[in-house]
Amino acid sequence: MAPSELHIALLRSLPISSKVLGSLLVLVSAYLIHCLRSLRSSAKVINSPQIGKPGDHDFHEALSEGYQNHKDTTFTIPTAHHAMVIVPPRYLDEIKALPESVLSFQNQVSARFLGKYTGLGVNDTLVRSVKVDLTKNIISIIQELQDEVDYSITKHIGSCPEWKEIPLYNMLLHLVALLSGRIFVGLPFSRNETWLEATLKYTIDGFVGSEKLWCYPKLLHSIMQYVIPEVRNVRRYLKNGAKLLEPIMKQRQRATREDPNFDKPSDMVQWIVDNSEVKNSSDTDYVTKTQMLISVVAIHTTTMTTAQALFDLVSHPEYIDLLREEVRKVQAEDGLRWTKASIAKLRKMDSFMKESQRFRPPGLVTMNRQVEREITLSNGVILPKGVHIGVAAGPNALDPELFDDPEHFDGLRFAKLRALPGNDNKYQFVTTGPDQLHWGVGSHACPGRFFASYEIKMLLAEILIRYDIELLPGAERPRDLAIDIRVIPDPMAAIRFRNRKI
Repeated sequence: MAPSELHIALLRSLPISSKVLGSLLVLVSAYLIHCLRSLRSSAKVINSPQIGKPGDHDFHEALSEGYQNHKDTTFTIPTAHHAMVIVPPRYLDEIKALPESVLSFQNQVSARFLGKYTGLGVNDTLVRSVKVDLTKNIISIIQELQDEVDYSITKHIGSCPEWKEIPLYNMLLHLVALLSGRIFVGLPFSRNETWLEATLKYTIDGFVGSEKLWCYPKLLHSIMQYVIPEVRNVRRYLKNGAKLLEPIMKQRQRATREDPNFDKPSDMVQWIVDNSEVKNSSDTDYVTKTQMLISVVAIHTTTMTTAQALFDLVSHPEYIDLLREEVRKVQAEDGLRWTKASIAKLRKMDSFMKESQRFRPPGLVTMNRQVEREITLSNGVILPKGVHIGVAAGPNALDPELFDDPEHFDGLRFAKLRALPGNDNKYQFVTTGPDQLHWGVGSHACPGRFFASYEIKMLLAEILIRYDIELLPGAERPRDLAIDIRVIPDPMAAIRFRNRKI
C-alpha cells in the first residue's frame, strides 16, 4: 500500500477532528519529500552493505533479503529518517546487556520523532514506573482491569442481537485507552472524555507533527515548531491534561503533608511522582507529559496487537470455539473473577497470541537504539557513535531454522512447544530470546509486555464469552499496511459481532 493510502486509513480510523484530517496531504507530502531527501543523506556504516533503496517506503523485502544473504553480519537499510544498521541475532549476547549510556532507547526515540519539539520520547521516570511498579503491582490491579473490560466492552460494542459490523481498530483503541487509563490515573478521571481525547490525539498529532518537521532543514525546526498545527496541538493537549490532573496532584500533596497515615494510591500518577527527581515530583506538567508518553506505547501498540489477534481469529475460525472453551473451563474451575493464576491457565490463548505476533508484529525491527559510544563487534564491524541500530525480528520469526513450517499459521504452535519436557516456562507470549525477538532481549526488552499480555487476554476472553465473531460476508483477512519498518493492521477494516445465544 502506498504511503498516501496508509495515512488516509490511519487518520480516518482515529477520533480526530476534520482539521487534523485535513492535514493528511501535508503529511503525505512531508513523508515523500523526506524520502527523496534521504536519497542524498543516507549514511553508510563501516563494513556494512546497504540493502534496499533510499526513498523506499516499505523495507519488508529489504529486511528479508538482508537477513537471508547477510544473516551472520550487519547490513544497513536506508530508512527515511536515518540509516539503520541491522545487527544479526548472533551478536545479541554482545549488545543485550549494554546500558542506556552505550545503547540508548531514549535518545533513539527522541531523534526519530524530534522529541525536542514534539514532546515524544521516553524518560527514566517512565521506564522505572513501568518496569518496576506496574509489573510489581499486576496482581493487585487485575480486578480493576476486569471491571474496566466489562465497562468498556459494554460501552463500545454493546448488545448485538443481530450481526453488527464494527470497525475493529478504532473500537479497540477506545477499549484499550479505558483499560490503561483505569490503572494509569484511576477512576473517575480515567473515563473523563477530555482526558481520553487528549491521550489519543497526543500520539497521532505528535507523529504527524514530527513527519512535517522532518521536511525542513534542522536549522528551521525551532521556528517551524510554532507554525505546524500538530506540534502546537501537542502542547495544547499537555496543557489541558495538566489542568485536569492538577487537582489530583494537589490533593495528594496535601494529604502527604498533613496525614502521616495517608495510604498512597497504587496508580501510575503516584508511581511517576515517587520515581521522579525531587524537582519533578510536584511538577504537574512533568507528570502529565510522562503520563501521555506512557499512553503512546501502552494504548497504540496494545491496540495493534489485539487487532491482529482478532483478525487472525476470524480468519482461522477453527480456533474460536477452542479458545472459548478454554476460557469457560478455567472460569468453571477458578470462578468468574480473574487472577494471575487463572489467566496463566489460558495456554492456548497465549499460544495463539504469540503466533499472531510472530506473523504480524507491530514492527519488523526491534531493539531500536542509538549508539552513544563507539562499539566494535567481534566480527570487526564498527558501530560509530550516533548510528541507529536494530534487530530484524520480522524475518527472524519466519526463519525455517528456528520454526517448523514457518509460513504456516499454527495457533497452537507454542502451546505444543511448551508441552515438551523442560519447556513449561518457555515460549510464552511475554518470553524473549534469540528466536523470540519481538519484545527485545535482555535489559532492552519491553518492560510493559506483562501488563499488555493481561490486557489482551482479558479483552479476548470477554469478547469470546459474550459474542460470536466473524469476517464480513465474502471478505478475506484484512491486509496489513506497511510503511518503513512498521506493520499496521488495516485501521478501516471491520468484523461482525453478535450476542452469544446461551
